[in-house]
Amino acid sequence: MIFLQVTLAIFTPLHLKMIAESPACEEHDLSSLKLVTSAGVSLSEHVLKDFKNKVEALVYNLWGMTELALPGIGCIVTQDWKSLCIGKVMPFFEVKVVDLSSGQLLGAGEIGEICVRSPTTMIGYANNLAATSSMIDAEGWVHTGDYGYYDSQGLIYLTDRIKDLIKTRLHLQVQPPELEDLLLQHPHVTEAVVIGVCQDDFEEMPRAFVVLEPEAPVQPEVLQRFVNDRVPDFKQLTGGVWVVEKIPKNRFGKPLKRQLKAGQVTQLASCC
Repeated sequence: MIFLQVTLAIFTPLHLKMIAESPACEEHDLSSLKLVTSAGVSLSEHVLKDFKNKVEALVYNLWGMTELALPGIGCIVTQDWKSLCIGKVMPFFEVKVVDLSSGQLLGAGEIGEICVRSPTTMIGYANNLAATSSMIDAEGWVHTGDYGYYDSQGLIYLTDRIKDLIKTRLHLQVQPPELEDLLLQHPHVTEAVVIGVCQDDFEEMPRAFVVLEPEAPVQPEVLQRFVNDRVPDFKQLTGGVWVVEKIPKNRFGKPLKRQLKAGQVTQLASCC
């Protein structure tokens, strides 16, 4: 990137964090870099701040799906940007938020499923009509499975994947990005993913999977207290903290939460 004087780079939030924490960032001139995109997973304020402290490039936050072919929502991240904001609707796209149970259209500030419609939407999944009909309704709206809302300015906020919401005791819901962002604020944590693990009564407990800096002098119990001291009781990491060698991801950099739930990781240390 340095020798070629790259001006535009396509990243995920993990890439931004790695750049901000790399000693090479201080050793080399990155002034040619004018714009970077961030997509794949939610961008946190903490990661953004660390990156902007090291690199002057503009950050373009994008949201999209393979089924849409193009990003449908996005924005340049400015000083008044808020965490979880993914931007405004792109040209040639329509967006609405609907109630999960009734399908009723929701207004500003009301949380529901984000649905998108565009001429770029796929025709369907090959040889799988059932999967296609569950994703795209009769009016051409793609049901994204993402949970969020929009504000009075038309800015859209992505709070979580619907299936990833953690339902704790008394059916209170926990949004994993909030806990993941807290963990990433710890100086020795490089990656963090939070999932829900089932209890006998079918309620879920938040469990964190973290990757630490090499030879970091921190125990999982310390990370658990670090989060628990900052959140209400029902959001605490009652499922424990697992320190792992690495987080399994797909080719787009998204964590494979199914493998985490199944314990298909190399565990280095843990606490309950």
